[in-house]
Amino acid sequence: MKVLIVDNGTSYLPQLENLLIGSLSRAIKYSEIDSIDADDFDAVVLSGGHGFPVSGNEERLQKEISLVIDSKKPIFGICFGFEVVARAFGAKLELMQNKERGILDIQVVVPDELFLNIQNFQVFESHRWVVKEPAEDLMVLARSKDGVEAIKHKTRPIYGVQFHPEMFVEKTCGSEVFHNFLNVIK
Repeated sequence: MKVLIVDNGTSYLPQLENLLIGSLSRAIKYSEIDSIDADDFDAVVLSGGHGFPVSGNEERLQKEISLVIDSKKPIFGICFGFEVVARAFGAKLELMQNKERGILDIQVVVPDELFLNIQNFQVFESHRWVVKEPAEDLMVLARSKDGVEAIKHKTRPIYGVQFHPEMFVEKTCGSEVFHNFLNVIK
């Protein structure tokens, strides 16, 4: 499988690439999206990032937002990438009072292939923004005490998770969720 990673300035890129061992992956910066044809890949992963928020920077992120809206390829957004997916379809992001960082409990609210038969699990979080309710084209798959944790487009193979599946893989179920995505799109 050939996977394009859109690097949104994540400091977890090596860990993300480790999740893709066995797949051919290529990482590019979000600003370089127009230099590559996403159709040359089987899937696109939008990484996390911490340089600036999605909210208020939609113009700066227009290439990535357009990729989400226009691509027919499966997409998996992680944290910042989740927020890009949510904004691309019109969801509002809210700034939290305090940054969420650490292991958090997640509850599946809509069963999906992404979670197989898991109902509750733990993941690693590191973010300041949340989606309280997604846009009309997206369905909520999982929630935490903070809000929406996983979304799926209603008709296209687009997923987003607020958490970091690439971190603390020995203590959380994040890597299983990510690998379930790869298995779903095969």
